[in-house]
Formats: sequence, structure tokens, C-alpha cells
Amino acid sequence: MESGRSFNEATFLLLIWENAMGALLQTAMIIDDDPDLGELLAIFLEKRKIYSLIVPTLSEAAGYLGYMKPTVIFLDNSFPDGLGVNFIRDIRSADHDIKIIMITGDSATWIREKAIEEGIDYFICKPFNLALIDALLDRMNFRKDSP
Repeated sequence: MESGRSFNEATFLLLIWENAMGALLQTAMIIDDDPDLGELLAIFLEKRKIYSLIVPTLSEAAGYLGYMKPTVIFLDNSFPDGLGVNFIRDIRSADHDIKIIMITGDSATWIREKAIEEGIDYFICKPFNLALIDALLDRMNFRKDSP
């Protein structure tokens, strides 16, 4: 999905390549089938100089993780092709250092417990406010003004 604020795959890869020898580029993968939420997060992250790719399905995300290593992943839980909570292990297998923030409307205790057991960094229930995302990114030492 490409919009005025988020990046398509080619642009995302170009940004990573152009910055490979410079300062570390902050990148995000937003795995959510809600395009409005994905766009909202992408706009917010852009203000922090975190470049994002919006991915609407778990199967697409699995493909990207084969060759992309985002700094942080924002992960929903409910998808037509599976549950995000079951995808966390795939993310950790791709790269254990990727930060994972699960943002979901599924507030069942078992989902939170399984997500924590699988190794997420933070669990947020929808609805949420962007100040919380900002605070979590600060806590995870994301720069606010990267190159």
C-alpha cells in the first residue's frame, strides 16, 4: 500500500540501502488490515523520522521479513489469514532484535499472555492515543530527530 506518507517496498528498500553506510535508519513495519490505522501510524512515525511500510496481511509480512529487518513492528492480532499472536514467533525467528508493539482490539487475557510469552515488547489495546506510542518509542530509545 502506498500513500503520500507511507512507503512502498521499493522506496523502503532504497531508503535502507542509501543509509546503510550512514547513521542507522529507523524503520517500521505496520502489520494491520485497517488502512486508516496504518496511515495514522505512518504519519505519526514520519514525524519521528521513522520510515514505515504498511502491510495488510500476515502472509505479506512473512514475505517481507525474509529480506527486510525493520527496527520496530506494530502488529494487530486479527487478520483474515491468521492471528498476529501466532505470528510473533516468525518475527523473532527473522530477527530477535526487532521491537514488537502489539496494538489490538482483542483484549482477551489469553491473547495478552500469549503475546508476552512469545516475546512482544509492549501490548496496547485499541482504542489508544498517539501519546502512548510516543512514550513507548522514547522508552525503547528511538530518536526523535534521526538524519
